[in-house]
Amino acid sequence: MAPHPRFDLIILDCDGVLVDSETISCRTLVDILSPLDPDYDLEAVMRRYLGRPASAVVEDYERMTGRPAPESFRQDWRARLFSAFSAALQPVAGVREAVDAFDVDYCVASSSDEERIEHCLRKVGLWDLFAGRIFSTTRVQRGKPAPDLFLLAARERGVAPERCLVIEDSVSGVLAAKAAGMTAYGLTAGSHFAVLDQRRALVEAGADRLLGAWRELALPATAG
Repeated sequence: MAPHPRFDLIILDCDGVLVDSETISCRTLVDILSPLDPDYDLEAVMRRYLGRPASAVVEDYERMTGRPAPESFRQDWRARLFSAFSAALQPVAGVREAVDAFDVDYCVASSSDEERIEHCLRKVGLWDLFAGRIFSTTRVQRGKPAPDLFLLAARERGVAPERCLVIEDSVSGVLAAKAAGMTAYGLTAGSHFAVLDQRRALVEAGADRLLGAWRELALPATAG
């Protein structure tokens, strides 16, 4: 069952939409950044980085330290993150059932790099659904909230932006979708919403609808 007959492509964010990774990744950043700035608690980290590419973290590290980020910083961060994912990462509840029900094309467009996306999707048993359907922020000059990544996905899947539905969990992702001329649904099923409730912020960013759970997407579509 398609969410709506007028959509020809469903574009899915990964972190917080397919995998419940945001709380894990933000806790890792707290461990890394709070020694440099004690104001970087879990809520502050979520406010600053949800939906944004890794380059935003590197830029802040360089601002706080006043020097270029060494390769050891990136390596340590990545090692901690992948270890935490391997230990605790879970899919967002109901995602497989929802994606299995799509009868239109779909893909992933994520602020994460390809290796991280694949690691996460394999860990939670979703890789079979998305192999060959991945668009990473590494392929564009500007990450979210710029529309570049979503426009790339639509162009390569051969669908006009106005016929795309984006499912996002972050303000930057919703802003990117709306800037691309697409419909945006905000999914609030990730565990990070218990720490930082951004439902109102998603609406203010332009979300056309909020979904509290994946099962809400499977409501009967209206006739087109």
